Amino acid sequence: MTELTELDGESSILLLSPSMRSETDDVCLDLLSQESPQRENVLWVTFTRSPDGCVQDWLGHVGERPANLRFVSVGETVRSAASSSPVQETPADAVIETLSNPGDLTGLGIKISEVLQQWQNDGNRTVACFHSLTALLQYADVQTVYKFLHVLTGRFATAGVTAHFHLDPAAHDDQTINTLKSLFDAVAEFDDGEWSVRTR
Repeated sequence: MTELTELDGESSILLLSPSMRSETDDVCLDLLSQESPQRENVLWVTFTRSPDGCVQDWLGHVGERPANLRFVSVGETVRSAASSSPVQETPADAVIETLSNPGDLTGLGIKISEVLQQWQNDGNRTVACFHSLTALLQYADVQTVYKFLHVLTGRFATAGVTAHFHLDPAAHDDQTINTLKSLFDAVAEFDDGEWSVRTR
């Protein structure tokens, strides 16, 4: 488990770190594996990573698949999918929902809500990774993303979901980062080889 024990119990976490860093991947996978896999539902919303790559990272980190594994694959990652059907299977029996228009935040919110509803009373802990806000901000302006995240983090909190969101600080100005920071229960920032955590 990561040394970021301050994040335990927080429902929405912003990871401010470069996307192509092993430290970022390690913390992401730690946050997605806080319970034993048999008692976890894992939701991955991904704009830039292939579901197969995520599954391989998960299995390498945890060793066995979670009770339920679901992907919402947005935009570019959809094109790399083997099938054009809206729902498909990966080798690890993970269900993939696809959304071809990355700017369709209403559609994205609906797909996420449907997954949460299906898992609502199954007794497992639900965790989520949103990879990434940096990619999302290429398709929607800050105010639109802010409103979307305000609703989404509230929905996660109501459903008891622990969710983290990736943002690459090098890709955005301070105003954008500070605007989005205010939405989260905790902000974990990777700088000079170390993580620092601020909670509300």
